[in-house]
Amino acid sequence: MARQPRTHKSNAEPDDVFVSNVLHVGKWAEANQQLLTVLGVVLAIAILGGVYYRNYRANLNLQAATELEQVYQSISIQDTEGARGQLATFMERYGGTAYEAEARLVLGELYLRDGSPQQAQAVLRPLGDSPRAPIDFQGASLLAAALEEDRQFSEAEAVYMRIVNRSDLDFQVRNALAAAARIRRDQGDAQGAVELYRRLVDDFEEGDPRRGVFEMRIQEIESAAAP
Repeated sequence: MARQPRTHKSNAEPDDVFVSNVLHVGKWAEANQQLLTVLGVVLAIAILGGVYYRNYRANLNLQAATELEQVYQSISIQDTEGARGQLATFMERYGGTAYEAEARLVLGELYLRDGSPQQAQAVLRPLGDSPRAPIDFQGASLLAAALEEDRQFSEAEAVYMRIVNRSDLDFQVRNALAAAARIRRDQGDAQGAVELYRRLVDDFEEGDPRRGVFEMRIQEIESAAAP
């Protein structure tokens, strides 16, 4: 019986495949020239827009830094009223910049100095309600102080405890714990105050004079509560 001749499947050479793909892409580009033109224009606009926005933000931050320096100059010459006005205008112009939080902090402190705790609260709440950055925690501390001055003690304690639970800086946590404990003590919550003071005691090493201060406060509270 005669054998059937073997058929061999031919494989295209790599160069042939490359040339074929190039030709295919070229034909597609030729057929879609208008689409490619539009895409190129859109890409160019996006790149230029990105460059413009970066330059705009850089210039805005530079202007903000310059104006904030002028505010500090006003404060240094005791022009508190002028500084407050400058800061109010500053936040309208430069809200959202890297300097907004600093401006809020300074304005809130000025309101506290002048005995205007409610105005301070309004300025500081964006920092203190959900603190994340170190400057936010400074704002939260001032917010809590403004709430205390306004006799909103339970809310002030809540802000202090928010600092305790969120801050990574030991001194901020300790200051907030001490303030919250003081509020509890002054409001007649002896047990709650002792609980927070014990946390402070445990945070210091034996022999640290700060540990002794809080141990003494615990003793005072317990002595006062004893029958």
